[in-house]
Amino acid sequence: MKSTNLTSNVIKQKRQLETTFYGNFSKRSNMDNDNDFFGLPSKVKHMFKKHKKITQLYDWQIECLNLEAVKNRTNLIYALPTSGGKTLVAEILMLKELLISERNVLFILPYVALVQEKVQSLCPFGLNLEFNVEEYVGGKGKHPPIQRKRKSTLYVCTLERGAGLVDCMLADNGQLGGRSVGMIVVDELHLLGEQKRGALLETTLTKVLYSNYNIQIIGMSATIGNMNEIGNFLNAYVYTKDFRPVQLKESVKINQDIFVINKDVDGSMKIKLDRKLNFDIYTSDMKRLDPSGIGLLVREILPNGSCLVFCPTKSSCQSIAKIIYKSIGKEEACVQLKEKEELYKALKEEGDGKVCPLLTRSILFGVAYHNSGLTNAERKLLEEAFLGGIIKCICCTSTLAAGVNLPAQRVIITSPFVGRDFMKQSTYRQMVGRAGRAGLTESGDSVLLCQENDKEKIKILLENGVEHIDSCLGTEENIVYSMILSSISTGCTSSQEQLVNLMKCTLFIKQAEKYNDECTVASDLIESCLDKLRSLNAFNKPVERTLKLTPIANAAVAANLDILEAQKLYTELIEASSALLLINKLHLLYLAVPYTECITLERQYVLEIMTNLKGDQQALANRLGINELCISQFISYGKIKNISEIIWNKFIMSLILNDLWNKESIWTVSKTYNLSRGTIHSFLSRTASHASSILRFTEALQDKKLDHFPMLFQNIIPKLNIGVLGYSSDLESLMSLPSVRFGRATQLYKAGYKTLNDVAKANKKKLCNDISHLSIKVAREMIASAKLMLLSKAEALEELAESLRADLNQSISKDKENILWF
Repeated sequence: MKSTNLTSNVIKQKRQLETTFYGNFSKRSNMDNDNDFFGLPSKVKHMFKKHKKITQLYDWQIECLNLEAVKNRTNLIYALPTSGGKTLVAEILMLKELLISERNVLFILPYVALVQEKVQSLCPFGLNLEFNVEEYVGGKGKHPPIQRKRKSTLYVCTLERGAGLVDCMLADNGQLGGRSVGMIVVDELHLLGEQKRGALLETTLTKVLYSNYNIQIIGMSATIGNMNEIGNFLNAYVYTKDFRPVQLKESVKINQDIFVINKDVDGSMKIKLDRKLNFDIYTSDMKRLDPSGIGLLVREILPNGSCLVFCPTKSSCQSIAKIIYKSIGKEEACVQLKEKEELYKALKEEGDGKVCPLLTRSILFGVAYHNSGLTNAERKLLEEAFLGGIIKCICCTSTLAAGVNLPAQRVIITSPFVGRDFMKQSTYRQMVGRAGRAGLTESGDSVLLCQENDKEKIKILLENGVEHIDSCLGTEENIVYSMILSSISTGCTSSQEQLVNLMKCTLFIKQAEKYNDECTVASDLIESCLDKLRSLNAFNKPVERTLKLTPIANAAVAANLDILEAQKLYTELIEASSALLLINKLHLLYLAVPYTECITLERQYVLEIMTNLKGDQQALANRLGINELCISQFISYGKIKNISEIIWNKFIMSLILNDLWNKESIWTVSKTYNLSRGTIHSFLSRTASHASSILRFTEALQDKKLDHFPMLFQNIIPKLNIGVLGYSSDLESLMSLPSVRFGRATQLYKAGYKTLNDVAKANKKKLCNDISHLSIKVAREMIASAKLMLLSKAEALEELAESLRADLNQSISKDKENILWF
């Protein structure tokens, strides 16, 4: 009876949500009558126009979408210059898979900010076209996913979380959440050439290729030199075009001379003097402040244009932003004062009442900096302000070129160096690719500043083609160990012979075989890795040469941990469980800190912290073996001898988390530990991810000695996920929205939008009036996200209720049979 009531209540709730959110929304079966947009309902075309301002496709996009390879579901990789419209093609292909084939899709992106941006922008599509959108970043997202059999799901994830989802899929015969996966889309495919992350992506895709589950792989990139080789690795059709929607004028500045770059047919560079930068409008003081004339280059495109200034280091972003705002002229400070004031209020709300002094001054002139020292929330607000024309110039590092879609009229590259290294062609192409806005400007231009003695290097940089991708798997043994264990755990392989065949599918082996037809690297590598894994007790005794994992190895795969980390974690949890300190959350926060966390604190700050430990902090220090002798050793030698460095580092990092949990503001914590706010937020995200892994590890292990840990970690993960530890739980549901951080959640709460339901029922124009610095576009996406999240929860409950009722009916039927038999 209770099961029936639960079902009817959930059905009633879902109908109310559908009535409120959809109105007279037509179901998918009725939309299928009008298939004039690559097989998709015409409504999709109207949604692209409304939400993304796309009224027509480029010729290359139409050509690519009509390829026989696409129609035949062949794997596809395609490459075009930055801003060529690659993502739109991927989105159309994903929508076809979700709506027409009714299968799930994985969308793998390289950065957290990109995942959150995509979740936010795709929620209106999920709401109106009836598919789920789930975010997998940090500790967010269930693992394995929630069962959602009624509607397709788009899983938007980082590379690391995508690897875990692929393992879940392989373990469930090609399904996620009770439905088959039909497509995996990888953005920034050139990351295959990166150390560690590239190796992880390579093994993830290799397992998909080896599994034969008929999953289509779509990869896109602007910067791959050996496309055909990557296409061979992925068994993919290769499509390339040299297309830009707006003309790009590239130039180099040497001293005061600006040279235009032109390419001959043979690829050689020709430079022609275009003009001299005019310093006459500068006073002598301004010339000393800005000898390179960066401010002059920015002034040339004001007041109507926008500019991205790429800087070689994080610290130089701030110093150059200071130079620019002081040199662009006071007239810019009189423009859009109301909008700038709202931006300042929004930044102040995010900073719990504080704003960076430099930003306080610079945003008045329409100038800001953007680097990892800022929190994600601060960066997001500045990005929105730049897209809205409130901020005209952003000084940033090269990471922004790959991580966020911020086109500008002009791109200025202040140095041909990234950190200490000379810039790569791929990095340069990504930076200049941000110049020009399709639909807003007819052209864009870039200026690369360099010294006289760098001319030859610059010539080589501009003439060389994009770098080839070389596999890094051979230098990443831990990734190979994880690939072996996960392929066995998920049932992809079960013997040494099958593991060798799996390894032969990797890019690493394919590139090795190119130079040696009788290459034995695959078998040699598997044999040596198996020997190492046997020495680590990762296997039970084999039965007829079949490899079987130990419980810890299986749990490591479920938690997306490498075997060494898993064994270390198991030992630590066993030790902690014997005397777990639960007077507060400090001991749990200590356990949640990743082993690889190595934020370096200045010695004077460490001494100040360690010599002033409070009662609960001292209790944990004593429990871990951290005593006066350790502090004395640190003072004398800078190192500790009688405990491991990992314990020392984890304890100090846990004190940061504890301060935040105890409602210290991030500004106070930043000052106490002399760390940037962005560094602290990134640390929180990594800790959330590790805490989520501990939860999955202990659940999968099913060890009675550790059965209390899942419940304990479930209580801290939500706060770690949203990056706000000690604040009111009233804000947690609001901060689960992809576009909402602490400041915006606080604004929403104060304005009367206290729950997801309040946001879902909001009017977008009223919401913009109630919340500082909120555009109509973001308001619309926020409301759509809230609606979609509520509907997804209601439908998940409905499916759960139906499953319970089916089990109950089956049990009743068996009981009746038993009664009749007697």
